[in-house]
Amino acid sequence: MPETRLDLLRPPPHRGPLIAAGAVVLAVGVMAAELRLGGGVGIAVHVLLTGVPAAVILGIGLQPAGEGGRPPAYQSVLLVTGLLVLEAFLLRLADALGADFGAGGGGARDTFVWGTFPPGAMVWTSLVLAAVAGWAALARRSAVCLLIAALAAGLALVAAVAWIFDADSQGPYRFLLLACAVALTLGSLVLRGGEPRAAEQLVNAAGVAILVIPLMGLAAGALQLLSLFGGSPESLMPDFWEFVVLAAGCGLVAYGAVDRVPGAAYLGFANLALFVVVVSLGADESLLYWPLLLMLLGAGALLAGLRPRAPLPPEPDPYRAGEQPLAARADEEITLRVRDDSPPE
Repeated sequence: MPETRLDLLRPPPHRGPLIAAGAVVLAVGVMAAELRLGGGVGIAVHVLLTGVPAAVILGIGLQPAGEGGRPPAYQSVLLVTGLLVLEAFLLRLADALGADFGAGGGGARDTFVWGTFPPGAMVWTSLVLAAVAGWAALARRSAVCLLIAALAAGLALVAAVAWIFDADSQGPYRFLLLACAVALTLGSLVLRGGEPRAAEQLVNAAGVAILVIPLMGLAAGALQLLSLFGGSPESLMPDFWEFVVLAAGCGLVAYGAVDRVPGAAYLGFANLALFVVVVSLGADESLLYWPLLLMLLGAGALLAGLRPRAPLPPEPDPYRAGEQPLAARADEEITLRVRDDSPPE
């Protein structure tokens, strides 16, 4: 039968890696064009420039490519690339619908400025992205799409709080991110038995949520999130938030080592690195309190692991042939004799 137009979006598997590589190069070109063109062209051009590639890449990536199991690597690349371009399209669409992404002199709307994201636009664009990524995760059993959906949903929740309450302090956002991390961790426990890869990605999303807490305090200006979170860069509050980042980092490293999940281990290392920076900036030149406490705990754990081993108890005497328990005679033929003592009829 001759190929239809829809069949063109269903390439043979052996061409999948080539198509995925082309999609990545196309997405990079679209992003470069977006940054370079800026206000040089109309908003309709930007919408088409991002919308058409997003539709094509996602259309190919969402096609069935396996036998119901994990998606092949090239399909995951297509889905992730398509979702990233989709986010750019949604932001351009929000700009076309009137979202104030940039302001010129006198408060008039100017050209789109990447990084100055109004909370209202971030709410609905993140929700749409979360819905598309979540559907892709369910339809194609893509764990990485579940990660994107979780991150997008968390961003929508944080943006909604900023939009509704307009909080100036970073405190409410920290508690919200901590609540998201706890919810994601509990969700990973639910999926751990049936969908271990999905559970891993939820743990990674929880690690990202905790990682944002010190980043908000240390690099809010560098991350261009002041318009969303409000205020100037703040240091973490003593004890509690530092402990949260430390505990999350240690937990992620332990989880990554036990279950052999490199992503969680990397996120744990990043949390621990930011913890070191946080407790070092602005502190007195002394060992109190975190450095001394952690050195004592670490040294104690090392000594506990290296302590001399107690002598093992002597091995019990082996069973003789007739004394072996029934469970140990697996290779022997066991015969049971039953004596009938009932009187004859």
